[in-house]
Amino acid sequence: MLRDWFQFMLSIPRHKPMTKTEKFFQWSSLVAYCLGGFSFLAAPELYHIILQLEYRGRSEGYIRLAGLGIVEVGFIFIIVARSNHKTHRHATIFVSFLSRLIWVPATGLMLILREMVPVAFAVLFMGLDASLTLGTFVIWCWETDKPSFSAFFTELVTPFRECRGVKTGGSITAMFIIGLVQCIFWYILVIRPDFAQKMLALEDFVGYASGYLAASFYLISVHGLYHALCANNANLCLASMSFCYRVFFNFPVLLILFLVDQIERNLFLAILTFHILVSFILLSFIIRDGRPGENIAVSPSRSPEVESTTF
Repeated sequence: MLRDWFQFMLSIPRHKPMTKTEKFFQWSSLVAYCLGGFSFLAAPELYHIILQLEYRGRSEGYIRLAGLGIVEVGFIFIIVARSNHKTHRHATIFVSFLSRLIWVPATGLMLILREMVPVAFAVLFMGLDASLTLGTFVIWCWETDKPSFSAFFTELVTPFRECRGVKTGGSITAMFIIGLVQCIFWYILVIRPDFAQKMLALEDFVGYASGYLAASFYLISVHGLYHALCANNANLCLASMSFCYRVFFNFPVLLILFLVDQIERNLFLAILTFHILVSFILLSFIIRDGRPGENIAVSPSRSPEVESTTF
């Protein structure tokens, strides 16, 4: 049973070979987000040396928390690329272009102008997202037969017209609603991290601590956005991945950060409680949906003709 869920979640074996666009998106996410985020989580001292970041007060713990969020973005993007069970092959990848070229720079600029984060910290992520977006788009143009703005735009907007996040039901609709609430709620705390400080009785912000905490909240908000986008594309695999990364990665790492006094108790309990609640809701709907492969009522992945490659 567990093996079935694991194979379903990671789309093993594949129903169709991955396109070059999907492969690039998968492997760039693994390297840039999973490994890059892990370096922030495990060794933030590297960025003290490379980017001359200052860690005063709770800054180091908050930047580790942000690193955890970056790793989880990588997990989500890998499923976005790999999933066998999605309606449109590249739709969520294309929507990510808008998020990474508009929302990320806008948030980064806001944090810079409010002097909440160092310029180098924000520019690192703005530049990374822009370069990976450009690389993905170039590869899609290269492999697609007669690429055009019309084909790109059609696949990007079709999931919004179909609105499968609301119509499909089960874990898809649950993930859609959870994603929207998560995106909006945590972004409010990005704009006003002082709300979290007051509600959770956190220590006074010193140096760039408020900005690093806001960055960790922003990443939780980003997770919510992609949960909603994947649900709208009927990506069944992400519900299972969302439950698994929370239980087997998020919970242990949060506990370790708390035990080694990198984050405050109230912050730990607030984030943990949120993820436990979401995990319980998702698991309830996943069990209700049945075994992997059963009750799948979405169309097979489709997109304009491209040259496919293997794993």
